Amino acid sequence: MLYNAASPEGTQIASYYAQLYPGVQMLALDDVPTTEQISAEVYLNQIRPQVLGALTDSIDCIVTTKGLPLRIDNPSPGPLPGWNRYSSLESELARIDSISSQAGMGDQGILNPLAINPYYGRAQPFAHTTYGTRLATRLDGFSAEDVIASIGRSQKAVIGRPGCLFVLDDHPGRIDRMELLRDKVLVPGNQPHVYDGTDAFVRDAPAPVLGYVSHGVHGGVSESYIRDADYGLAFPFAPGAVFHTWESFNAYTFQGDNSIPSPKGQGLVAQWIARGGTVGTGHVQEPGASSLGVTNEDVLFARLLNGFTWAEAAWSATAQLSFVNTVVGNPLMVYRPWVPGDCDLDGDVDIFDVSIVGVAYGTRIGDAKYNFWADMNADGDVDFWDLTFVDWNYTGPTLPEAGSSSVPEPASAALLILGLCVVARRRHDRRSQG
Repeated sequence: MLYNAASPEGTQIASYYAQLYPGVQMLALDDVPTTEQISAEVYLNQIRPQVLGALTDSIDCIVTTKGLPLRIDNPSPGPLPGWNRYSSLESELARIDSISSQAGMGDQGILNPLAINPYYGRAQPFAHTTYGTRLATRLDGFSAEDVIASIGRSQKAVIGRPGCLFVLDDHPGRIDRMELLRDKVLVPGNQPHVYDGTDAFVRDAPAPVLGYVSHGVHGGVSESYIRDADYGLAFPFAPGAVFHTWESFNAYTFQGDNSIPSPKGQGLVAQWIARGGTVGTGHVQEPGASSLGVTNEDVLFARLLNGFTWAEAAWSATAQLSFVNTVVGNPLMVYRPWVPGDCDLDGDVDIFDVSIVGVAYGTRIGDAKYNFWADMNADGDVDFWDLTFVDWNYTGPTLPEAGSSSVPEPASAALLILGLCVVARRRHDRRSQG
């Protein structure tokens, strides 16, 4: 994990991450600008030597943080037509072991790329010793608080929770891989999804969204389609929600907030994270509209749905290195299978899940206390059937018997009633089995 010694926000993010993952190796970078854009000379002379000196063959992934540069400018003309002078810090760090000069930086031909990602399209776990490259992701957002909240959400990412779905907002005549994602990944995998191939703006969904793919402003929507909760995207985001749009500048900056327009007039990964999203792919400069320049959404979600980490999924779906692509979010995020009864998505079913159902018990969609996460069969009502999910997988302390003088914390009248219901059902089941 890299952080800029001159950035308090980067230091805060790195410290938080180290608490969650104690085995992560930390490296503070000295004498590095906090600006979002740097020259190739700064990368080669100030960043690369420090990072390279700390790397070992056992390190597969490099993580950058807010306060480190985002974009590298290498204006020297390349040997091939189509030279792209810009690349992301993460995309260059992926090749840090082999590229030591300006001549090797930047993908030297957009139409005929030389910096091919050797992990592209591979459906196997990544290892530096196998591919010779590194995975590199970025923990960034408008604020350290946004980033830390997104890391927390990444630990609650689950798949198979009834009601959660994917939104694919396609557009006629545009280049993308959304139909492949729909037909080759989501449909065969029985994953609920909304697909729209018209020029309409899909802003609503019936339940929390786990993945969002669109053309953003190129689909005819306003620049504010993410940041404006009143007229933009109106659906809630599930923990682990992925952002992927075919916009050229959707990772151009992580400065500002959701009250101001983005400098390039397009949606931003930072806006997504500020709204409650978790991770995203993006471009720090123009990538060109092709499957070589833009992360392939069909491969990305196929990997996530098959248990790969976020870093593995995103980079196995990205064709080029030393290019403008970046991957934002916790590299270790995985889609865990949902445990029925797990309302708070912490991986087990305990007294806190009983409490969540208790508070929402008897409510339905539209009621003030209705909670989607307590409505575990997503039928619009929090009722006895939702309680049975908790009953089936409950692993917490013994729930209160009738006549108990105390109730485990957190407690409420509803919790007591639900606890008695669980006990009564278990007794009934034991009698039936006897």
